[in-house]
Amino acid sequence: MIRIKLPTHKHSLYPTPWIASCNGCYREGGYTKDGYRCYECRIFFHKECAESSLEINHPSHPEHPLHLSIIEKLSESKNCKLCGETLFHMFYHCPLCEFVVDTACIKNPPPDVIEHPKAHDHFLVHLKNHYHGTCDFCEEKYCSRYLYKCFQCQLQFHFECSNLPLEITYPFHPKHPLKFLTREEHHFLDGKCRICGDELGRRFYHCSICKFSVDVACVKNPPPVTILFAKAHDHQISLMPRIISFNCDACGMNGERSPYSCQRCDFMIHQSCIDLPEIINVNRHEHRLSRSLHLNPGSWVCGICHKKVDWSYGAYSCSSCPNYAIHSKCAIRDDVWDKLELKGIPEDLQEIKPFKVVNGNLIHHFSHEEHYLQLNEENMIICGGSIRCEACVLPIYSQAFYSCIQCDFILHKTCANLPKTKRHMYHDKPLTLVVGDMTLFDCSTCYNCSSGFRYNNESFNIDVKCSALSESIFHESHGCTLYYIYGNSKKCIACGNWSYSTFNCDDCKFVLDLKCVVLPKTTNHWYDEHILSLCYENLTKEEHWCDICEESIDKYWFYKCDICCVAFHTTCVLGDLSLFMPGRIITYNNKSRFEVIQTHPGFLPRCYGCRFRQAVPFVLKAFYPKQTVFFCSSRCFIFTNEFGNDIY
Repeated sequence: MIRIKLPTHKHSLYPTPWIASCNGCYREGGYTKDGYRCYECRIFFHKECAESSLEINHPSHPEHPLHLSIIEKLSESKNCKLCGETLFHMFYHCPLCEFVVDTACIKNPPPDVIEHPKAHDHFLVHLKNHYHGTCDFCEEKYCSRYLYKCFQCQLQFHFECSNLPLEITYPFHPKHPLKFLTREEHHFLDGKCRICGDELGRRFYHCSICKFSVDVACVKNPPPVTILFAKAHDHQISLMPRIISFNCDACGMNGERSPYSCQRCDFMIHQSCIDLPEIINVNRHEHRLSRSLHLNPGSWVCGICHKKVDWSYGAYSCSSCPNYAIHSKCAIRDDVWDKLELKGIPEDLQEIKPFKVVNGNLIHHFSHEEHYLQLNEENMIICGGSIRCEACVLPIYSQAFYSCIQCDFILHKTCANLPKTKRHMYHDKPLTLVVGDMTLFDCSTCYNCSSGFRYNNESFNIDVKCSALSESIFHESHGCTLYYIYGNSKKCIACGNWSYSTFNCDDCKFVLDLKCVVLPKTTNHWYDEHILSLCYENLTKEEHWCDICEESIDKYWFYKCDICCVAFHTTCVLGDLSLFMPGRIITYNNKSRFEVIQTHPGFLPRCYGCRFRQAVPFVLKAFYPKQTVFFCSSRCFIFTNEFGNDIY
């Protein structure tokens, strides 16, 4: 598969055997052989549109040459001077005269008047400078660039619909003609289009003898009768326009109508599976995956949905991990695949390590290039949370860590080994480790604010503790393996909140959301001098009261001190500032600066936002031109920064 980069689109494009509609010119009127597609944007281009010249001369504007322009933002849209349509992707323009014309009008400008339309008895007039309206023939909106009107009947027609006769000979039903009907005129078989399976609208084409129905869209843009595309099958395949139950050989899933089939091989395939990518990366596995016509005989489980994979059908597998495979449909999910076809693209196997070993226990880490870090594995100390890791911003208790030989920079040993780039189940694109910028960010998964290291792709950020989670985990609160699931809202057993992203037990109804799954198992708070432990259930069945806020603790998780026999809400113990490095100046939105300060019984400043003194473990000391104030939470701080104009 050849991946190409053309000036007509910002992403790589891939050849495809046919396209139904083009996002370059928006012309309809049947499938066109050979084109390009962008997996990421889910758009298609005619071959000639994708390969459009950057500069042309055209009789519509003979004074100057026209230059191709690509629209990146909706605010940059223009109107075509010939047809009046609003252009949202690409067009030609004259930079001297501000003359704009779309690519469809360059190739085949629409007539101003259709004298003898097949779908209507009167002539139709092109409505220029008119937004897409409802077509009275197909009753669909926005499916065409050109709208025509009969001013005698006050009816509107899409350009393509105006040329559709009321009785047609259809290539997939040559035995009898199809008549244009409305739902009120006839009772039809199952209410779906025979070709695409979509629900029929109020108007469609129908053969009453064979009970064959097809929607207007599939009449305007019928799929190809036959396809020869090696990516799908070695032989030519033909569309079978029948209601028939079948298992798709490419994905193994059931279909109920109109597959493409090869009679020589007893091969059937969904229309949507013909152009599946061949080699891909997914965010649940570290190696590339290749599409196979079938797997080796055996018992296979999908690495994404954890359901059985039938080895006799197509699937994706890993050449490096002989037991790893995933369903074809799971592999191309939006939250799994990065939308890049990798066939013909060399694999970069070089791993850039985060540090260089100087000698023995001494390393040079890329996040702290000015000094060397020394490993501390023996005689590890328990610091009571006063020393924190620069990466995860969690306290150093008894874990191995690297410390700077010249300053107070410290990393957990595990954090020092974090890769500089990685794939993660929380995002479909590769993520890059961002270090040492001391800016406030919200973790896109657990929603905690932090100033530590983060993995980033554009506006997506995950903190270090969330990045350490894998697709399957074992949590000490539950005896079974938990699997990451995205899509269905479920209630977290730890806090009672509902979430679309959760870790679930396949056998039990045990669910943890992404915030609770990373709660520290031990922590500390100045309210109690001992280490506090996370408690997963109330074994005594007695009512507990939080010693900090003095409110009842319900049935959800809480922290407790077994020595003092006291309990605390998780939110009261941790607050929402526990992932900031105390004593550091941190920047917010490039304009606000604040310092995180640890509280104690003698230092509980009043919050500028909520006006209360809260027994939180940390507060923000914010520096403004007019004054310096304190905040008890990131919520109060951000709300004041967004809406408190009086503070600046």
